[in-house]
Amino acid sequence: MNKLITLIKATMSQDMNLFKIKRKNGSKISKIIFPIFLSIILMFCIGTYAWGMAEILEPLGLIHVLLSIFIILTAVITIFEGAYKSQGILFEARDNDLLFSLPITKKAIFFIRALKLMTFQLLYNSLFLIPSVIVYGIYTKINIYYCIISILMIIMSPIIPTFIGCFIGYVIKGISSKFKSKKAVQVILSTILLLGIFYLSFNKEKLISYLIQNAVNIDDIIKKIYYPAVLFNSLIINFDITNFIILLAISIIPAILFIYLGSIFYFKISSKSSEKGISKKITVKNNKYNVKTPLKALITKELKRFFSSPVFIINAGFGLVLMAVATIGLVVNSKGLIDGILNGMELEISAETIAQKISKIYFCLVVFMSFMTSITSSMISLEGKNIEITKSLPVHSKKILLSKIITSNLISIPIILICDTIFFVYFKISILDILLITLASFVFPTFSAILGLIINLKHPKLDANSDTEIVKQSMSSFIAVFSGMLLGMATTAITVINGMKNNVVIIEILVFLLADILLWQYISKIGTKKFEKLT
Repeated sequence: MNKLITLIKATMSQDMNLFKIKRKNGSKISKIIFPIFLSIILMFCIGTYAWGMAEILEPLGLIHVLLSIFIILTAVITIFEGAYKSQGILFEARDNDLLFSLPITKKAIFFIRALKLMTFQLLYNSLFLIPSVIVYGIYTKINIYYCIISILMIIMSPIIPTFIGCFIGYVIKGISSKFKSKKAVQVILSTILLLGIFYLSFNKEKLISYLIQNAVNIDDIIKKIYYPAVLFNSLIINFDITNFIILLAISIIPAILFIYLGSIFYFKISSKSSEKGISKKITVKNNKYNVKTPLKALITKELKRFFSSPVFIINAGFGLVLMAVATIGLVVNSKGLIDGILNGMELEISAETIAQKISKIYFCLVVFMSFMTSITSSMISLEGKNIEITKSLPVHSKKILLSKIITSNLISIPIILICDTIFFVYFKISILDILLITLASFVFPTFSAILGLIINLKHPKLDANSDTEIVKQSMSSFIAVFSGMLLGMATTAITVINGMKNNVVIIEILVFLLADILLWQYISKIGTKKFEKLT
């Protein structure tokens, strides 16, 4: 038992913070205050939505529906997050081989993994449920009894959705492990899942409006498809020991079954996912060998590293997926897509204006998606313990850093140019606009790549336990995402405010082209020295 508790503590100490931004020189106070600050901001936003819904539901006598809606919405989010997060925690954790070699039972290992995932989901769910519980309590009454039941509800609510999400993640991993190109299949399935999440997020205003308008019907549906929500509501209104026992049973029994059944198949899928492809035939033709230049070899290494990590592909390359989706959306229904965006921004633009400015609108799309695609912000951190091997290569550090920028451009620019071509052909764009958009498709992705590399040099994370920790939870990726978002919004706003004129677009391209040159000079002189000091 002591060994199990020690192992649980060791496992829980890694990759568990929702906003894990670790700095070697950061103070302990800042590491505590900053995540709390971000959590408060998120809970305030959720609470605002809950308060708006409560103001409408309370006069109708349907205030109890508020809690049911948030429980079911949180359950859905937990399922999606569980399916995605389980890939890193259950199947692709770097210490899997170490755990498998220890004298620990399969059930214990799987239990530790599942407990870690459920604990993370509990923290995540709390950000959504605590504001709704507070709002619901304000509209009804808050007392000790209400607080106790609410705490129990928050603790127990992620159990069932987490295991459903684990099962979905298990299916995704199981399907991908049966194919030769395991990573490609996993990326495709995970991308489809993320696109579904993005679609729901993009239409959240309509979704909330629909929930309010159909509150009674939705309440009936919730009672039929997610019985725990009904039990939680009934326990808060009127505690009943029978309902409490039923709730415990339907939460704990499936968990026990999942641990038991999951431990049986967990090792098979984990071992399959770690198998390396073995060539059945090895042939040598005329004893000829391809000799690559150092730069080409470095680029090949970076490309292999990128495409070997599904979490890296999905997170760093998701902006490119959105770019392709948005381009297709413009081609299929440009008016509807742009109206959907502008309605969220509370702006009104006529169809004639859209038709006249479609090339500049697409230019803004290229700019924004280029800034939202930050591949290099994780490349140095992903070197991990191999950083010393990379530094020991007989290649100048400048060339190593250049290979990372070129790799980023080789991934992003071809996709953007394909989208450009589709857009040019369908909308019959003028020669000048074609030239400007094409230049932007090179200048802005290059800026994003160089900026991401500088950020990663400033905030490297070479001691991570998994790719997920680097790509999703490091200081470098955090800064790169938000700085890219701000730069994209600012550049787009400047373009729109100045009437989307050609001279404004030309100035922006020239400014960022100059920035590319200056930032590369910075990397050549200062960035290489920082890279050589990394340990």
